[in-house]
Amino acid sequence: MRQLSRSRWSILIMMAGVLSASITSADEDVSDQPNPIPETRADLKRALEASKQAKPRLPLPPLSPEEREREGAGAWSVVHNGRMRRWYLPDGFTSGGFPKRDEPGMTLGYPFQTKLFWIVSRANNCTYCLGHQESKLESVGVPEAEIALLDGDWSGVSPADRAAFEMARTMTLNPLELSEAHLDSLRSWYSDSQIAEILYVVASFNAMNRWTGALNIPQEAHRDYLSTLDPAFASVSTQVAPLGPARKPGGPRLAAPQARPPLESWDEVMAKLEECRERPIQLKLVSSDEAKARLGGHATNLSEPLPHWVRLLAQFPGVGVERVAILQAVKEEGSLDPMLRAQVAWVSARQDRAWYAVGHALKRLRSLGASDVQIQAMDGDRAGLEDQDRQVLAFAEGLTVDPALITDADVERLRSFLSDQEVAELIAVVAEAVFFNRLTEAAVLPLE
Repeated sequence: MRQLSRSRWSILIMMAGVLSASITSADEDVSDQPNPIPETRADLKRALEASKQAKPRLPLPPLSPEEREREGAGAWSVVHNGRMRRWYLPDGFTSGGFPKRDEPGMTLGYPFQTKLFWIVSRANNCTYCLGHQESKLESVGVPEAEIALLDGDWSGVSPADRAAFEMARTMTLNPLELSEAHLDSLRSWYSDSQIAEILYVVASFNAMNRWTGALNIPQEAHRDYLSTLDPAFASVSTQVAPLGPARKPGGPRLAAPQARPPLESWDEVMAKLEECRERPIQLKLVSSDEAKARLGGHATNLSEPLPHWVRLLAQFPGVGVERVAILQAVKEEGSLDPMLRAQVAWVSARQDRAWYAVGHALKRLRSLGASDVQIQAMDGDRAGLEDQDRQVLAFAEGLTVDPALITDADVERLRSFLSDQEVAELIAVVAEAVFFNRLTEAAVLPLE
């Protein structure tokens, strides 16, 4: 296992904290049921409040002395998500990549981006992220009524906002439908750079949901959700979340499973990749020279000429460059076997029919020594793989397609043969694969 860098104090606390958490988890039931979807605005507010008591699927790290001093100070004093990422993940996985206020190269603004994050999180039933976006929108003056309208049919918003909201939901729930027509639906309202911004942030939010949702990270205790409920919206049902069946008549609803057709044959995959090579470039890309200048040392291990995905990201000199570094770290750093990580990228891209990502995963697998016969087998019963690897790839598929249906038991099965750091790393690898799938397919990038 990778040796984690910690202070002497942190190492001692980690030993005590993990031991305590493992004893506690042994005495608690592990649920094989996914979290229900709150159907109305009032249900959602109650679910956000209840998420403060959520049981994380990996132990929360102990608070550092500095965090203990800040705990309870409100605002963003201590954020469980950041603590989990810093504690469990390799340093390269945590180097940023998430839009900040006044992000260089991004012009649509923090409130607008946060609304998109809210929609993506509602569709993925990620209560941790939903709670954060509720707090953020409130902090920048967005009224409760306007937040509540995000869960409706969007008939009351501007045509420009509605086009972006619909793109966010399609990228989240229906990535197989993405095409040039979806880009065209945005062109009346947004420049190429702004369209790329929308695609970037929506892809990022889908990745973040898969991290925080899969780990069932508990909400910070100081947040207030119940007092801001507007009675006018209390009983309004969601039109964003994919409501499915109830566990029992009259009970809470679960997420509707997302439909995925049977995987294509190998010959069909090869034909799809040829079609992907013939795609015209849809969005303006940064020149290769400018991208190299912005990337600096992050361009060292990239192929020449720079691939289209790098040139797309490099137009954002802050988060875009950071994301290039993260995607490289996902391939090169950490304790999971590099072949297994490449296999995760393959099965994730295949499930999303993200053909640009499929092409890159194929090249990566071949470079690691996988034969085409072995790669084809991953689309079948995977009989040639070890049982543990089959379980990892099945989890990766489930997290790619149906993050709202991941359960305590799914993560606990991984913990029976992976360390907690490896489980966290796997979830992060899947999350970044989902980011890459959605960004590159929504942008309709041609394969090099």
